[in-house]
Amino acid sequence: MDTKIVYQTDHLGIYTGKTVADRSPLEPDVWLIPGGCVEVAPPAVPEKKAALWDGRKWQLVDSYLGLTVYNTTTRIPMVIERAGALPVGYTLEIPGPGQIWGGDHWIDDIPTVLELRYTVQLATINKSCLQEITGGFWSAAMGDRFFYETQIEDQLNLTGLILRGLGGGYVCRDESGVTDFRDHSSDQLLQVGNEFTEFKLQRLRKANDLKQALAAARAASDLDALNAVSWESAPV
Repeated sequence: MDTKIVYQTDHLGIYTGKTVADRSPLEPDVWLIPGGCVEVAPPAVPEKKAALWDGRKWQLVDSYLGLTVYNTTTRIPMVIERAGALPVGYTLEIPGPGQIWGGDHWIDDIPTVLELRYTVQLATINKSCLQEITGGFWSAAMGDRFFYETQIEDQLNLTGLILRGLGGGYVCRDESGVTDFRDHSSDQLLQVGNEFTEFKLQRLRKANDLKQALAAARAASDLDALNAVSWESAPV
């Protein structure tokens, strides 16, 4: 025969199927083994296992490839795309409506899970809002667009200059990424401050709208609606 059966593995060493090796045309007793293949046949593979070639021998490892698992906090499903142990915080057990994870299986406890998710979602909205407010913003108060830092210290510095009616050098970054002290008039600094105030109010209004949505979902005992509320789901 001019071919022989060999056993293909992926980049992790997981067995993926049979293929063939050709006999070398120059060395009759040598086989041209394709990359990632071994000549030793893998063992029978039980359900939820995979055969792994460790460089010397086959061993069986956990594998949930292609199966759907569920997040034990959010209940959101995920399809497993690689061999290995079950991801931490996931289960193969399908949750029922309103169920929460009881440690080893899903249980019915809607009031408890609603309060837990409400607390987590509320904290997430507050954190996201603060991150945007303190993450800086762009202003065209000087004609061209410049980026201004808005950490708490930056806000206090800007407010102090505006209250004193002062102009002068103030740090900002241009669109090419160069950060420098650039001369601002008192009116320009006031405009930057006014634009930041509006920028901040928009984020606070967005946070308030999301908190109202959370409160409504909580009052209606609607876990899916509660989980659907996110900073990204609502425009500024």
